[in-house]
Amino acid sequence: MKTSLLNNNQNYINRWVVSYADFVTMLLALFMVMYALSQLDIKHMKTFSNSIDRAFDGNSKQTNKSTTNLDEKSKLLKLFKTTETSVYIDNNTPITLDKSSKELKKQLSSFENQISVESANFENIRKTIKNELNNTQNINVIREPRGILIRLNDTVLFDKGSDIIKDKALNVLDKIAVVLKKEPNSIRIEGHTDNLPIKTDKFPSNWELSTARATNIIKYLVEVQKLSPNRISAAGYGEYMPVSGNDTEIGRGENRRVDIVVLSSSSKIFEPVNNRNAQDKK
Repeated sequence: MKTSLLNNNQNYINRWVVSYADFVTMLLALFMVMYALSQLDIKHMKTFSNSIDRAFDGNSKQTNKSTTNLDEKSKLLKLFKTTETSVYIDNNTPITLDKSSKELKKQLSSFENQISVESANFENIRKTIKNELNNTQNINVIREPRGILIRLNDTVLFDKGSDIIKDKALNVLDKIAVVLKKEPNSIRIEGHTDNLPIKTDKFPSNWELSTARATNIIKYLVEVQKLSPNRISAAGYGEYMPVSGNDTEIGRGENRRVDIVVLSSSSKIFEPVNNRNAQDKK
């Protein structure tokens, strides 16, 4: 009986030892795999770093000829090769990158100069408009990121609910046109109304009224003042772009307006291109 109990206890101990040994073995294997992977990453990173240093250091190490370049290319190709993309480097890569960098700096410098010159021009426009129209009320000149905005209250240009330009307003438009002719920038005429509804045979809504007002100003500037139609456009926003509240008569009066916007050159990227004119010039 004692012998049987002893054998059973010994079997229990042996099973426990086997399970523990298996667990330790698996844990050891896990750490070995993790260590192997970490060493592989470090090796690849070193290869990548060394390859990049040698491949892009074309100005200081011109002595490395085609054999070295081929070695570097093969290393980089092997390192970066995937199922979707591949990275290729030719012998002229260091020089090309250098030229691209210089070209980018040149373009940024040119863009900064253009912004500086344009800012000065816009300031001259603002001062000129202020001087020419200093006795005219309800006209503001505002500098905005998209350009310079000449804001005219609708009472300066139109009668209530009408799109016909007042005779007295033509003198104001003439003075503004003199300034606009001197600038090459594109111009947009934007019509705005308050939120009081209008419904007539001619203007079913404020959209039609605001658009008609902007269009009639364009017609005058193009047909009478001879501004180029290629650089001028119209937009009618109705009551949906207010600058003040519509709950008072003063606020509604501020919202009834026409904005003449001299657009900055950077805004051209958002404007449609007249491809037909570009083809004719060729």
